[in-house]
Amino acid sequence: MSAAEGRPRCRWGGSGEAVLRARAEAAGYRRLLRARAAEVEALRGAVGALHRQLEGLRDRRSGELAKYQVR
Repeated sequence: MSAAEGRPRCRWGGSGEAVLRARAEAAGYRRLLRARAAEVEALRGAVGALHRQLEGLRDRRSGELAKYQVR
């Protein structure tokens, strides 16, 4: 029995090396996707914080304008 005969073969012929490479590549893409999803969530949080800060500034400006209009 040769070394090639002892290796498992995939059902499409040849060795399973191509399948293993494809699985490893897919796993790499899944890791990248998870990392990008975490970045998106962090950015959403930052955008929300900026919106709240902007709303606070608008409220403060409205109060100052009302004060100046009374004068």
